[in-house]
Amino acid sequence: MDLVVRQTPQLSGELEPPPSKLYTQLAAALALLAEGKSTIEHPLRARDTSSLLQAVELMGATVKRSQERWSIWGVGGSPRPSSSVVDARNSATALALMTSVASLVPRITVLTGDAQLRARPMGGLLGALERLGVSACSTKADGSPPFVVFGGELKGGKVVLGKGVSASHLPALLLPCPYARKRMELTFARAPGSPQLELARELMATAGVEVGTAGRKLSVPNSPYRAFDVEVPRELSAAAPFVAAAALTESEVRLPRAASTGGRDAVFLEALAKLGARVRKTRGAMIISGPQRLKGARVDLSAAPELLPILAVLACAARGKTYLYGAGEARFMKSDRISSIALELKRLGAKVVERRDGLLVAGPARLKGCEVNGHDDYAITSALVVAGLVAEGETRVKGGAEALQTSYSRFVSTLHELGADVSYAA
Repeated sequence: MDLVVRQTPQLSGELEPPPSKLYTQLAAALALLAEGKSTIEHPLRARDTSSLLQAVELMGATVKRSQERWSIWGVGGSPRPSSSVVDARNSATALALMTSVASLVPRITVLTGDAQLRARPMGGLLGALERLGVSACSTKADGSPPFVVFGGELKGGKVVLGKGVSASHLPALLLPCPYARKRMELTFARAPGSPQLELARELMATAGVEVGTAGRKLSVPNSPYRAFDVEVPRELSAAAPFVAAAALTESEVRLPRAASTGGRDAVFLEALAKLGARVRKTRGAMIISGPQRLKGARVDLSAAPELLPILAVLACAARGKTYLYGAGEARFMKSDRISSIALELKRLGAKVVERRDGLLVAGPARLKGCEVNGHDDYAITSALVVAGLVAEGETRVKGGAEALQTSYSRFVSTLHELGADVSYAA
């Protein structure tokens, strides 16, 4: 279903940032491997998290769902899948986590996904798992799913991972390590540090496993996860499209203070500051007013490449040139986000030059509504909706409604509550 967006001069109201998707998914995967009952309060309810939870059940966990809580009875490090095939659907995070869990299954497991996920190269994940002692391979030459994992026992010990390990894969690599025969020591080419690692260490500690850090090394004890209870924090950066929409229009939007899940919120706030966007902080909230006078800047997105599409929209309104760089990983997400957002913003009238690891955007641009494609990617779709709110006339985002369901189940209704002119069209 398409989305129709009309120029909206003003937004106002209050919104709560959504719960963190990665926190929800990683907590569920940890609960699968823990012994006993774990509870996850206020999980994000979206297609990607539902895919992970269904995979957790297939791997042998007992799951009880309610509107505000997931209760998961884990398998204590001994997954017992009810099928030899695990379908992660559209979620690359679910696929990575379950591929890692499959290393503990004493038989062959096949992991797959939908057509979009099966076109996504993930050879770096498989290579890193193999260095941990996991026998895993792709069924295709480009390293994309389906994957075949010949599970068994992890030996542990010292492992040199070297270069090319994506930060997004660190939670999956650490996940099975407590069930190795002996303490695992991982050595990287450079000191590992990322929002994903920060979150993985936080949640593993909650489950009783302390990941040690020393320079380029991480050490994981062979100590099993214990059951835990957590509340999924709300993530400011997950509300990035709404923050951007408020900054670009004559608006005032209030967000109750979000409990950050790590560095991605800091990356987003730093990027806003570099572009000249001001976020007013009070004791209990953040307030974004607009329209703001934005300026071109150099923004390093190596710690959060998924933010590239929405920051590119903000850059269209900034005076001067904006260089978004360090986002090479964005080419291998739900779409090639660098090419996808560059192509669609050009259709709207923006001046965008594609770089290997990012974008060069010249502004301010006068955007004009037209038909654009969401590329079956919630990040591209949400960014184009925001662009449509400031573009002259009407913007139609092809296939946008379905893409949003993977991560933003209430995206359109939230915009409606703020006063945006967005509707569905067949």
